[in-house]
Amino acid sequence: MSAVLEATQKPHRGALADRPHIDSDVLRKLMQPSMFQWSVRTACDWLLVIIPMVIAGMTRQWWAYGLAVLCVGVGQHRLALMAHEGSHRQATRNKFLNDLLVGFFCLWPFANPVGGYRRFHFNHHRYLNTEGDPELAHKRKSSPVWNLPSGWSRIVRVFAEDVCLLHVKELFHLSQNARPGTSKIDRLLPIGWYLSAVGIIWYTGQWWILGVWVLATAAVFWPIFRLRIWTEHVGTHDVHRIHAPWYLRYWLLPHNTWYHYEHHHFPQVPCWNLPKVRALIGPVPEILPLFQVIGSLSHAPEIGSGAPTRVLGEPLPVFNPRVVAEIPQDWEGGRKTGVGAGTGGTAIYHSESDIRAHAGPA
Repeated sequence: MSAVLEATQKPHRGALADRPHIDSDVLRKLMQPSMFQWSVRTACDWLLVIIPMVIAGMTRQWWAYGLAVLCVGVGQHRLALMAHEGSHRQATRNKFLNDLLVGFFCLWPFANPVGGYRRFHFNHHRYLNTEGDPELAHKRKSSPVWNLPSGWSRIVRVFAEDVCLLHVKELFHLSQNARPGTSKIDRLLPIGWYLSAVGIIWYTGQWWILGVWVLATAAVFWPIFRLRIWTEHVGTHDVHRIHAPWYLRYWLLPHNTWYHYEHHHFPQVPCWNLPKVRALIGPVPEILPLFQVIGSLSHAPEIGSGAPTRVLGEPLPVFNPRVVAEIPQDWEGGRKTGVGAGTGGTAIYHSESDIRAHAGPA
């Protein structure tokens, strides 16, 4: 299967038999959350934010502030991906504790509610690359940035423009995708977090901290975030299956994000177990070098920014999150429901039947 759509290729309508499978007992072990794994990764990401901040505060040198902006932006991107893990409740099975930790350490610092982000992300899984995919709606707002074909020159140019804050309004569009929250408390908690942080900064008189955080979000986090998106679904019906070089994994594709194909087909498996998933399902579809996939976008067919490459109702990767029943099916007016990725028009629970959906012969 070609990683990038060919101009003459018809929409992919893969059969259920084409989906990757894993033995049910093995899958059951791989999908267990881990407070230790999630906490260690999140704590290390916060150290990447805090240590350069401390250095800048102690030295008050321009180079220290510049280093802080760079490191904080990279750390923010890493934290956003741990928020993604938390939206799938991979920290702990305790719903309240999971969402409290994910909100306080990963999402509320970006002024985003946990439930609102989960709703956005789950519907991305449900309606992958169809007209109902909220990620495509965001890309349409960014038109013509995501137009195909697109060569290296455009990708690098847009990255440089993002660093220079020329597309900062799209960062606000991205944040708005998680709003409103799924409840009043979900909407108010990020505001409370930010007001508390501003109060502490005001009391200590360290206003430069807020400046570094905001500048890092706009000039580092957002350019990296957009650059990563090119590696996931752009120019394909499904998900690019890639291999990433080691020097990109820390800042561009952290927390095993280059296993995005495996994540979409096994979203109940946490990121630290995705390498095991790849080893178990084997080399089909083909795993391609990242630069080969990005380079092939230059000869992709003409596709407008945010244009769907599937139609609603096509077979999609099975989506079996533990908490999909909590997400309203009619969360956006006019949204077609019941025909997305594996929903079948009914709520899906994390049960034995879900495990069997991806389980091969015992």
